[in-house]
Amino acid sequence: MKLESKQISICIAVILSAVVIGQGIWIYNMYNIYHYQLSQAKETAIEAAILKEYNVRYERLGGTIVQAPVSHNLDTARYVTKTVQSRDTSFEVTFDRFDPYADTKLSQFMLKHLQPVDIDMLSQFFKEELATRGFLNVDTYVEYIDVKNNLVIEQSDPNPAYDDYEASELKVIDIFDTIGIRAYVHISAFAIVKKMTFQLILSVILIAICIFLLFTVIRTFFWRERIEQMRQDSVNAMTHEFKRPISSAVAQAALIPYYLQKDQTEKVQQYAGNVLLELNKLTAYTERIQKLSNNDKNRVVLNKENIEIKDFFEGIVKKYRNVEEKRVDISLSLPTALKYIQADHIHFSNIIENLIENAIKYSDQAVSIAVTVSEPGTAGSVKISIADNGFGIPDTDIPRIFDKFYRSSDKTVQQRVGFGLGLTYVKAIIEAHGGEIKVKSKFGEGSEFIVLIPVKSDAQ
Repeated sequence: MKLESKQISICIAVILSAVVIGQGIWIYNMYNIYHYQLSQAKETAIEAAILKEYNVRYERLGGTIVQAPVSHNLDTARYVTKTVQSRDTSFEVTFDRFDPYADTKLSQFMLKHLQPVDIDMLSQFFKEELATRGFLNVDTYVEYIDVKNNLVIEQSDPNPAYDDYEASELKVIDIFDTIGIRAYVHISAFAIVKKMTFQLILSVILIAICIFLLFTVIRTFFWRERIEQMRQDSVNAMTHEFKRPISSAVAQAALIPYYLQKDQTEKVQQYAGNVLLELNKLTAYTERIQKLSNNDKNRVVLNKENIEIKDFFEGIVKKYRNVEEKRVDISLSLPTALKYIQADHIHFSNIIENLIENAIKYSDQAVSIAVTVSEPGTAGSVKISIADNGFGIPDTDIPRIFDKFYRSSDKTVQQRVGFGLGLTYVKAIIEAHGGEIKVKSKFGEGSEFIVLIPVKSDAQ
């Protein structure tokens, strides 16, 4: 069983590790994808920003630049000549017809002397374009570059906050390839993680669900293992209890033929009586187990009758003052004006006897038991207290002492024979009567069980 538990624990640990590692790889790949998207976004964003900045400057001049259209159908040459008019001046320029940015470059060439590039406005447009692509609050700046001499003419942020900016490709904006723009973006982990918020939440939820399911599997497995162990302990205890009367009965029954041959009638009667006594003990054990096992309050049928409190408890106390196993000092106190209690006589006797027998069993050679029957202050109920000076119950065991088959792992308890069903039966019968049971205990000093039973209630 221990080997099987170890194998299941290893298997679950491997599964959980695989889930966590898989989610980690998925998050890492998502991070790289968003990093790549931001890298690509800066290229399209700076191109859009250049066009916006150019349009603003063009509008400031009142749209005075006129461009003559070029007919691509009539001329298949790569380089074409185009006439450009600026206010009262017109001239011709030659440019690469296959350059997709030829018109923009030509316009920039015309504008740069009339109204040069506004680098701060261009930088602002660049940030806005990145924001429209899903990347908010990223650090950027833009450079205005002399392409021929590879010099920075102007920079939107003369003192960038970081050293690890990623640069875009150089965007040439002049027809003669003399002026260019380059944009820079600081790709911070925070900006990417912020964009991954939804995926991270899904990943955390998935991991949490897996952990919960695996925890449930582990708890269920060990719970079943614990129940099986308690069941085995109970079977061993019952076997031990059964073997004693059976062995004694068999041994004494074997002597009966011997004394019959010698006509020792007195001896035969003695051993026959002993065999009958042992068989009665075995029958009592069997009935007790049957009663303890059938402890579901929904299945208990109660035959209620009026029980005279004084006679009932005096009879029980008298019975346990004469036990042979150990010295028992048992006292009875009846500070109550109640005369009767309505309960099932057999079941009610069983629960009181069970509590007293537990007090005797889980104690030293001398035990002091105080049985008190009183009124708890709540009308219509009776309070029964059974207190002892026995071993007591550890604090960790108190919440579970009423569980079926449960027995404390304490060695003083394990040395006593028991089924782990007695207190389960007691609680079920008390609740079937509409009552409740409480326990107060201090390990090493003793225990007190308090039973509250309605004086009159409908039977279940």
